[in-house]
Amino acid sequence: MELPFLKKYQPQRYEEFVIEKDYIHLLKTLINMDNLNILLIGDSGTGKTSLIEATIREYYEIDNIPKNNVLYINNLQEQGISYYRNEVKTFCQTSSGIHGKKKFIILDDIDIVNEQSQQVFRNCIDKYSHKVHFLASCCNIQKTIESIQSRCTLIKLKQNETQLLSQVIKRIKTKENIDISPQAEIFIMNICNNSIRLLINYLEKFSLLDEPITLNIAKKICTNISYYDFERYTNAWYVNKSLPEGIAIIYNIFDKGYSVMDILDSYFQFIKICNIIDENNKYKIIHNICQYISYFHTLHEHEIELVFFTDQLIRNVNDN
Repeated sequence: MELPFLKKYQPQRYEEFVIEKDYIHLLKTLINMDNLNILLIGDSGTGKTSLIEATIREYYEIDNIPKNNVLYINNLQEQGISYYRNEVKTFCQTSSGIHGKKKFIILDDIDIVNEQSQQVFRNCIDKYSHKVHFLASCCNIQKTIESIQSRCTLIKLKQNETQLLSQVIKRIKTKENIDISPQAEIFIMNICNNSIRLLINYLEKFSLLDEPITLNIAKKICTNISYYDFERYTNAWYVNKSLPEGIAIIYNIFDKGYSVMDILDSYFQFIKICNIIDENNKYKIIHNICQYISYFHTLHEHEIELVFFTDQLIRNVNDN
């Protein structure tokens, strides 16, 4: 059975990563020091989980991670690590199955477990670091307690730059024989929010189509709401200054089954890469979108608000 692209192209060893080499050099140094209490910090899609698993392979110098030597702790928000207290204790007290090597405890997204559970994790580090390595990851370092931060080497992963994303596209399109136009490549790099995971998902969609991928095709299949509809909507209210035309288009989007919040969220993403609108007006539009989203988080949303939203956009632009 063919593996999903995310599994197929997940880096297994350090040399397969398309991140800055300084990260790899640091991790190799920590392996040589046998000091792998590490907290990886970075946005979703920056490769934290893949780096953790690759670090285990590099440490043991094998391709298959030894299951008996690695304990993965699920970040169950209510239960947290305290739910695994006895299991963790037993795991830490038993000997490593690989002579001369420590075991590993892995906790992804430690920032979403409660402080009490983080304290349990901290206690494990204090008590068992002589025989167990502790690898953790988080998106928000502010939600990770100081006592864990002080016991780990903190590695902040930068957002993936366009050059790195382009390398991923080049590698996969070559291996999978995907015919994709340069414009479509730029488009998916713009809308993937610097997430390699999302970028690979887009490429898998292209592979399944089995046809040349143009910018038009990419716009149709890589967004929940067609960017064509948003382009027509933007031309209606921004270029033509036509409130009735804009309302008709955005109501047509609503009638396809999308909620008002769906539309505003997607339009927010569209505006960021839209080349129809100048930067000053983009700022005003994004401000309007955020106001409406905040409003709907506290009050019940209604499709009539799309009329007021469109009217507000036109009036703001006319104020220039």
